[in-house]
Amino acid sequence: MTITAPARPTVFQGLPKVFWLLFSGQLVNRFGGVVLPFLVFFLTGRGYAAAQIAAVVSAYGLGGLGGQPLGGYLADRFGRRATLIGGLLATAACVILIAAAGNLPWLMTAALAMGLAGDVYRPAASALVAETTPPHLRPKAFGLMHWAVNVGTAAAGAVAGLLLAHGFWLLVVLDVTTSLAFAAIVAVGIPRSHDTASAKPARRGYATAARDRVLMAALVFLLIGLILYAQAAYALPLALAADGLPATLYGLLVTVNGAIVVVFQPLLVSWLSHLPRLPVLGLSMTVVALGLALTGVADRPWHYVATVVLWSMGEIGMAGFEATLIADLTPEGAHGTYQALYGWTTAIARFAGPAVGAVLFQAGILWWACAATGILCAVFAFVLIPAVARRERAIASPA
Repeated sequence: MTITAPARPTVFQGLPKVFWLLFSGQLVNRFGGVVLPFLVFFLTGRGYAAAQIAAVVSAYGLGGLGGQPLGGYLADRFGRRATLIGGLLATAACVILIAAAGNLPWLMTAALAMGLAGDVYRPAASALVAETTPPHLRPKAFGLMHWAVNVGTAAAGAVAGLLLAHGFWLLVVLDVTTSLAFAAIVAVGIPRSHDTASAKPARRGYATAARDRVLMAALVFLLIGLILYAQAAYALPLALAADGLPATLYGLLVTVNGAIVVVFQPLLVSWLSHLPRLPVLGLSMTVVALGLALTGVADRPWHYVATVVLWSMGEIGMAGFEATLIADLTPEGAHGTYQALYGWTTAIARFAGPAVGAVLFQAGILWWACAATGILCAVFAFVLIPAVARRERAIASPA
């Protein structure tokens, strides 16, 4: 008798119902996330000066820094489902407030609240993905969530410009409607048991997480990789300008990056999910570093396209494994807190990335620094392997 090995699940198979509800909600929500990207145009049309607009945008960023920690605490203390619904409803309310604000102080207050509310739901969503998905499928699950963000954002950009021509209020309606739709998906589709099961006394808060040396080392590792990746958005335009190339080329490169992620991530994520986490992360960061380092010798449009193709492939590998690494290190009942710390690390990289890139670019060593950072990430990943393996065994076999 011939025994046939069970087939591996394909890209869209094997993941639980809760994941697909979150995936659908994320896709819908990102499709409607149009108010913030076009907020500058709205405020300019209302006669606000550049400095005033910068103050509003900065208030939003400041609120975002607090949203992830607050969301992580609420998710672990009161439950994932309740935090998701509450955060999405608050986001919808803040979008209405920012559109209705009649002066600069109210605009800044609404933007601060919108930044805070807009990130509250994220740790809860990531915690649910981590808790309901089998560990060996987590890279695929988190990778597909990243894919949903890219697909939704691309579709939003195509639609938002058309709506804006007929009035900013249409963007507000779309943004509010999609936030409410995501909240409805969670309320109807995700059982209340996901609140009662996770709403435990806060035995493990941020103070306890800060004493977790393995977690802190992993977050430093991810922070280095994320600051490296940030140069794709912040330093690449500087390189194009230095070569006298038009801004339209940057738009083309962004399109190439988005197309590669949308087309190849679903194809690669299932295969990558069967490989060891840290080697994939280290290799992916090294590929990103190589693509960025080669930007230093690019001087023609097709050169830049080639570098973008390279670091985009590295991005695909990073996207599914960053949150997975943190999920694999998380003790029971603390996924909200740990995922919030990962989200906060991402926010820090977004703030620090431009400053680091600008300083190194002006010094003429940015692209060499990218190459060196790729080597550092590979070594860091190798060094972390024993500690992460011990933690995974401890979680899998609690005393």
